[in-house]
Amino acid sequence: MRIKFLQLAAAFIIAASFASCGGGNKEGKLSDINAVEDKSGKVNVIEQAKPALMIIPSDQFLQRSGFLKTRQYNGRTVYDRDYAGFLLNNTTNKDVVRAIQNYFIGQGYPLNDLEQSIKSLNVQENMDDADGIVKDAKTLLVETVRPDIILEFDYELKNAKVSRTVTEERIDYSMAALDAFSNKSVASFVKTDIDGNFTTYLEKQLPSDMPKFVGQIKEYFKDIVVNGRDITFRVVVEGNSAVNLGDDYNDMGDTYADWIREWVKTNAKNGSANLNRNTNKEMFYTSVRVTNNGEDGTQFNAYDFANAFRKEFTKTFQIKSVNTTQGLGDASVMIK
Repeated sequence: MRIKFLQLAAAFIIAASFASCGGGNKEGKLSDINAVEDKSGKVNVIEQAKPALMIIPSDQFLQRSGFLKTRQYNGRTVYDRDYAGFLLNNTTNKDVVRAIQNYFIGQGYPLNDLEQSIKSLNVQENMDDADGIVKDAKTLLVETVRPDIILEFDYELKNAKVSRTVTEERIDYSMAALDAFSNKSVASFVKTDIDGNFTTYLEKQLPSDMPKFVGQIKEYFKDIVVNGRDITFRVVVEGNSAVNLGDDYNDMGDTYADWIREWVKTNAKNGSANLNRNTNKEMFYTSVRVTNNGEDGTQFNAYDFANAFRKEFTKTFQIKSVNTTQGLGDASVMIK
């Protein structure tokens, strides 16, 4: 067992080294988990788990600042987030990002630089435009950086009246941590009526206000390390297909839906998954727990889960299926 822990820890350390050298998570390496041995020689991997982070401004901040616009595309609302404009708007925006990044880097968290990540989006956006794919900047950032946790921050300058004739500039500041796979709220932090220079607060007072917030993130990620990531999984039959999930596929009365249920129970971590919809043309699962990393040590996400299903389904029934997954946390397969 000790050898197995050491092997796992070694893979995590390699991932951490890759991130610290500026490579980020380009190859989907799992987050930094430092292996330490206590006096009994037991490797404490779980306690040292540190998620990969991505820091971005909140949609509320972008909207107030004029960097979030909406438009209609094929009957649905698409959000256009201008992160590059946000960074170029004023130096305070950069100071906020830099202060948060510096704090978490100092704590040993794998972290990608927001400005450099944004620069890499132009090529991907051009490729998606050529393929007719519509993705907003946030989706592209998440798919490029592949973080475990997203840190969204917001701040607002306001004038507070301290007397009849005197007003002072005050600042409200908040930060929220979200699971990059499920979008669940992980932790939150609020500081109101900050007096004085905001940059000074970020440099000198922010670190003392962060321990509780960071502790919530660490506890949440410990659960992910132990119990797996939380994703959704959808199997849908193409409209003109002759396949019905309720049809028998053998003389024993077993249906395609039965086979899918057994596959999910077998491949979800500890069999954890909730079946929300079950029709002849669709099966939809929520709260599907999946392993954190694949056999090669790289990050295991919704696409990998869907691909494993697609391969086994096609091999078993000789029926074509396609992996239609978009994003880190929503696995989807279409049966032709």
